[in-house]
Amino acid sequence: MDDTYVRKFELEPFAGSRQGIPWRIWTISWFNFQYQWNRSRALKIVVALIFFLLLLSNIMILFGPYSSGITLDPNTVLEDHLWGNVRKFVRFQVLIAAPDEIDPVFDTGYSILFLIGLILMGSGLISDDRKNRMDEIYDSKINRYVYLLGKFGSLVLFGNVLLVFPSLIEWVLLLVGIEGVDIIQALPTLIGVIFFAEIVILSLTVVILSFSSLFNSRIYSSILAFGFFLAITSVFSSGIGNNQAFTPLMYLDLFTVLSVFSFLLQGEQSVIYYDITNDIPTHIILDLTKEAGILLLPFLLAFIFLNCFLCYYRVVWKFQSPLHIIWGIIRSIFT
Repeated sequence: MDDTYVRKFELEPFAGSRQGIPWRIWTISWFNFQYQWNRSRALKIVVALIFFLLLLSNIMILFGPYSSGITLDPNTVLEDHLWGNVRKFVRFQVLIAAPDEIDPVFDTGYSILFLIGLILMGSGLISDDRKNRMDEIYDSKINRYVYLLGKFGSLVLFGNVLLVFPSLIEWVLLLVGIEGVDIIQALPTLIGVIFFAEIVILSLTVVILSFSSLFNSRIYSSILAFGFFLAITSVFSSGIGNNQAFTPLMYLDLFTVLSVFSFLLQGEQSVIYYDITNDIPTHIILDLTKEAGILLLPFLLAFIFLNCFLCYYRVVWKFQSPLHIIWGIIRSIFT
């Protein structure tokens, strides 16, 4: 490169190395994760409560009735407990249970704490930048889709801390605490649980980021995001009534979709839908081999896509032409 013109003004040419797009995305993700974690004491309290509840449940399973005289297959005990524990993060107003569960437990403590933690972390990721005009500084350094992916990565990273990391710890504890578990047979259970956890994190993350992109206030984003999740699970579940039959309206509740999806991944062919919002609880058997199972994935993908599109439109599309966006994506792939 001819640097004659640069040296004319006694400036040195750039001699460093430019990092690729993945590194920029990771840098934004890690920086925002650290910043949000350090600024919020409430986040630390939420994480501490979740880990305390998980530790308590593991103590009960390891030193309770399963610790001696196990009559069931040890791998079955591990599978049921690991899946049951991760499902606690998606129980809000409706309980989904397998038909062979004798006493299904309705526990919203994990799901509320998990949701509050994600909202505390993600509600200000975009709205704070807009309020303080920090997005203009980002614009001078990186593309907007890199900025958006970085923000998304921050929330996904935190979601893994809250959900995937405890599942890994619990899996190890169950291997140690339950005698006779075959580690090779237990690996598919762990993989399935982690895959489901990532779907949960993705689904909730895109909604929270959408609300963060809609407002310039962290408070408004937080309140409306939590209200949205509460509304979809309350309104649609209570609107089912006593039909005693499957209706697609159930799948307008994201938590119902995710909970049923977990049983589908585990290999169940049917589940029971408990609507506990009515005075007389509604019990509906959903046959996952028919309509209830076929519609599950389209509803989930549509929900994720619509929120991704809204967030992408608010952050990127409003500021660039469609052709420029397409060209930027193609260029990033080959750069």
